[in-house]
Amino acid sequence: MFFRLPARRFLQSTEKAEAPKNRFGALQWVLTRPMYRFKRFDLTQVPAKKRSQALRLELAQWTPFASSDYYVGWHEAYALVWGWDGDKVQQAIVAQGLKPRRVRVLPESVLQTPLQDGLCLSRCHEGYEGQLWREDQLERSRWWAQSPSQDEWLMFQRDAGIPPNEQQGQAPAPRENSLSAHPWVSEASSGGGQEMRLERLIIALGMLLLLIPTLWYGMSLYKVQRSTAQLHEQQLQLQRKVDPIMQARSQALDYLARIDALRALAPYPEQLTLMARVAQVLPQDKSYLKDWDFQSGQLKITLTSTSDISTAFLIGLLQKSLDLQADQQAGFFREIKALPGRDPKSITFQMEVVKR
Repeated sequence: MFFRLPARRFLQSTEKAEAPKNRFGALQWVLTRPMYRFKRFDLTQVPAKKRSQALRLELAQWTPFASSDYYVGWHEAYALVWGWDGDKVQQAIVAQGLKPRRVRVLPESVLQTPLQDGLCLSRCHEGYEGQLWREDQLERSRWWAQSPSQDEWLMFQRDAGIPPNEQQGQAPAPRENSLSAHPWVSEASSGGGQEMRLERLIIALGMLLLLIPTLWYGMSLYKVQRSTAQLHEQQLQLQRKVDPIMQARSQALDYLARIDALRALAPYPEQLTLMARVAQVLPQDKSYLKDWDFQSGQLKITLTSTSDISTAFLIGLLQKSLDLQADQQAGFFREIKALPGRDPKSITFQMEVVKR
């Protein structure tokens, strides 16, 4: 159950807690003695700068619960540790509608009135706690649901290392403890606590120093990615505009290749074209073509006239036609020569037809 103390909630191990009326401000969540364990760790052999790290290793071995939380107080080179089931306590806090991060969990023992030295039996909210104090610091602690018997009290003293001549035969009368407003031992009241706080501060500063270049790198990366996305979008737009042109060009090249292939099948001018060219150079004296023979670029023609034919004159006319067409970049005949014959009115010419 809860006890209404200033900014404090008191959790009992077996009873159901009542919801606090005030849900604002800082809260102290006090655990009854059965809910936690206590142990003192001797770190006198560890250098002061490494005690916090050594304590973490010790806690990893000692941890009394599957998921333990701790309240750690320091006295010189000694660590006073109270540990409890973190999951169970957090679930109880959440069940009351509170946020765990604004609730400070305290074990009941740190709010009791401390002793300077000696043994005592302290009455807790639940049961009884046997305590051994030395130099204002708690050294040993054990809890019983009922007041301990003689054997239980002797066993506690033996476990604490008290010599037999100093042991008490009977448990003393339990002392009544009213809870104080503040713990008698603070996590930051000694060198060990200061070291832990300093270590956390250094870690926080280191994380901040790492965060700054990380943010700068992240912003630079974001800008690069954004620019890359814009360039990619521009590339897609240009690609959409260029695609029709590229398709037209590809189609035109295909047509040109097909035309070249078809022209390669007939590299020479048509026969009628060649005949028309020869007819243009025939004499205007009723001369005519008697024979026409074209084979693989070689043309052989025979001209017949009613009068004598001048071989040199006709070769000149054919050559003149060739020169004229050469100027027009479309010549027809070359290497023209007259073949010998017996008929003076007929002459045979042999020539090479120029490819297109």
